[in-house]
Amino acid sequence: MTGAGSASSAAPGAPCVLLFGQGRNFDPEQPAANRRWDEANGAFNLAVREPLAAAGLPVINLVLPVSATDLPRNLQGLLAEAQRRGCTRVLETALFADVAQGLLIARLRVYPVLGLLGPQAAGSQPRIGAVAYTQQKEFTLDARVMDRVNPSRLGRVMGEEAAAALVGPRE
Repeated sequence: MTGAGSASSAAPGAPCVLLFGQGRNFDPEQPAANRRWDEANGAFNLAVREPLAAAGLPVINLVLPVSATDLPRNLQGLLAEAQRRGCTRVLETALFADVAQGLLIARLRVYPVLGLLGPQAAGSQPRIGAVAYTQQKEFTLDARVMDRVNPSRLGRVMGEEAAAALVGPRE
């Protein structure tokens, strides 16, 4: 699995958070639009990372291009990377258009990676658990909003809220 962007702040041996991003608006007829979606999702993913790392969470970024549409292969690669890095949670970042609903959606979802900690049965593989946290912001999908949305600023703001939820209250 190749990532369009990969950065690490994980301390050796510490359970990390795999910050997984990918766009959803692939159009083989629109390579320029695909590049814009890839750039927006990459910027959004990296910006979400900043407050997580500042909160002390070990974070590994992995961003796939919108053209990576083989979902089973993507999931297999995601799980292999989580296992290789020792990440016990996946925080999925997504910035995409829902044309049918007329919305631009920015979403974060946290999933536990099951089967990495504790004793493991021979031949068992890690798997993604049920969603443990969701944060979503929706904007009217029009050209003005598309020009004004700043994926980096939006990612930092949403990442701050996610960091609070992932780290818990500080004493």
